[in-house]
Amino acid sequence: MVIFWGISVQSQVSRSVYFLEQVPASSILNPSFHPTCNFYFDMPLLSSFYLGYESPFTFDELTKKWETGDSLNIDRETVLDALGKRNYFSFEHYTTLLRAGFRVKNHFIQLSISKAFSTKFSFGKDLATLFLYGNADERFFGKEASFSGTGLNMTSFHEFALGYSVEIANKLTLGTHLKYLNGNFNIWTEKSDFMLYTDEGSNFPVTASSDIAIHTSSTISSFNNMIRQISGYSWFDLSQNHGYGFDLGLDFEPSRQLSLSASIVDLCWIKWQENVKNYISINPGSRFTFEGFDVNSFISNGTFSDTVDILDTITSHFGLETTHDPYISHVNPKLYLGGMWHFTRSNELGLLVRSDFTEEKVKPSITLNFTHNFGKLLTVNANYSFINRNYYNVGLGFVFRLGPVQLFALNDMVIALFEPQKARNYNIHFGLNFLFGKPARNMLEMPTYTPSGN
Repeated sequence: MVIFWGISVQSQVSRSVYFLEQVPASSILNPSFHPTCNFYFDMPLLSSFYLGYESPFTFDELTKKWETGDSLNIDRETVLDALGKRNYFSFEHYTTLLRAGFRVKNHFIQLSISKAFSTKFSFGKDLATLFLYGNADERFFGKEASFSGTGLNMTSFHEFALGYSVEIANKLTLGTHLKYLNGNFNIWTEKSDFMLYTDEGSNFPVTASSDIAIHTSSTISSFNNMIRQISGYSWFDLSQNHGYGFDLGLDFEPSRQLSLSASIVDLCWIKWQENVKNYISINPGSRFTFEGFDVNSFISNGTFSDTVDILDTITSHFGLETTHDPYISHVNPKLYLGGMWHFTRSNELGLLVRSDFTEEKVKPSITLNFTHNFGKLLTVNANYSFINRNYYNVGLGFVFRLGPVQLFALNDMVIALFEPQKARNYNIHFGLNFLFGKPARNMLEMPTYTPSGN
C-alpha cells in the first residue's frame, strides 16, 4: 500500500532575497534569476544559511502581569482571541552545502547541494480552549468539540539541484531547476480527527471518538540509541528515501525601468521506505462514553481490577495498530509574483505576492520592498510584509561586494530583534559568495533613468 499525499514542508529562504538578483540565492525563489557574472561559487556551508520560525501569537499576547508584583501568568482570553480556526507553530532551517554557476553566452547553468529541515505543529482553537480551561467548562457542556487537523509534521532531506536559464532577446529569461531529494527522516500526520462531547448530566459523562493515521520514516533504526546514532550521522549519508521535483520561473523586462517576474517552486515529492512505521486507529470513528468508575471498587481489597477493565476497554476503542507501508510526502509548492520599478539609477521599488499551497489551504503574503544601491560596493534594502495575520514584519538587509567577494545578510522581521515580545515571526538569512567575470550586458548596473518628456 502506498499513500499519495503528504506533509507540507516549508523549506524556503527570506523574501528579501527575491529583490536581489545579484545574489545567487535568489534563484532558490525564481530559477530564472542568476548573478551577472561569468562564474561564481559559494563558500561551502556559508553560501546560503536560513533560519526562521512562526508562532500564532506573541509573548505579549500569551502573558500578562499579576495585579500585584512582577510575576507573569497566562492570559487565557487574550491567547484565544489571537488564535484563528487553524494555527501553527513552525521552525525551518535551510542551508546550502555547495553552490556554483557559470555562463555560456546567453545561457546560465547552476549546481547546488542543500539540506532542509522543517517542523510544524498545527492545532485548532478548540484544542487550545480545552488545554486552558479543561472540558469541565461551560463552553463544552452539551457541545461537540472537534480537534481535527491537530498534528506534528516534521521532515529533513538533502536536495541536489541542476539549474538552467536562458535569456531571450534581452527581455525575457526562462529558468528551471531539476531536483533529486533524499529523505533523512519524516513524521507526517495524515489524519487526526478527534471529537469530545461533555454531557450536562450529573456525572458529566464524556463521549469521545478518534481516527488517526500517522506515518514515520527515519534513517535512525532505533530510538533506544537515538543520541548515539544522531551524533554519528554524516550530512552526506544517503538513504533509500528517494524523491524528485522541479521549479519553473520567468523574468520579463518590458522596459528599462520595469521588470516583471513569476515562479512556482518546490513541485517535489519523496517516497519514504526506510524504517517506515504507520500508526493507524484500530476502530476509526468509533465512539466511547466514559462515565467514571466506582471509587469503592477502586480501593476495595487493594485491587485495581475494575480500573484495568476500563483501561482495556478504552485501549480497544482508541488503540493504534502498526504497519510498515511505504508512503509519499510532498513539499508544499509556492507561487511568487513580483515586480520591480527602477525609478532612478540607484533606487528600486518592488512588490512580491507569495502564496503557499499547504494541505489545508492557500496561505498568501505580500511584501513591499525598497532597494538603494551605493554604487557597486553596497546595496541596502528595507521591506514591509503582511505574514501570518501579523503586521509587525519590517525587514532590513544588505549586500556588500568587494572585488569577487560578496557578503549578504537579510531579515524579514527585524522588529523581533528589538521587541521580541511583539513578534510572531522571525528569520535570518546570510551567505558568502565569490563572483568572477563580467558578461557583455552588465545587469548589476542599474538602467539609465530618463525622465518622462525628455
